[in-house]
Amino acid sequence: MSDSQPKTPLTIEFGPDQIKAIDAWIARHDDPKPTREEAVCQLVIGRLGAEDARPSTVLPGLVTGRDIV
Repeated sequence: MSDSQPKTPLTIEFGPDQIKAIDAWIARHDDPKPTREEAVCQLVIGRLGAEDARPSTVLPGLVTGRDIV
């Protein structure tokens, strides 16, 4: 989604294990690290393939926080 398009806020809830997995995903990125909000957006967009119209083959391991193929 480009920055010029309107955005719709969503409220979602994550359990402690899911937050740990998101934080682990963030920790593997170089500085500046994404915020949790940015991380979730990147994971969703990547999984949907919205950026390049191809579905991602990398799925986040929500239990372990590792990327799996």
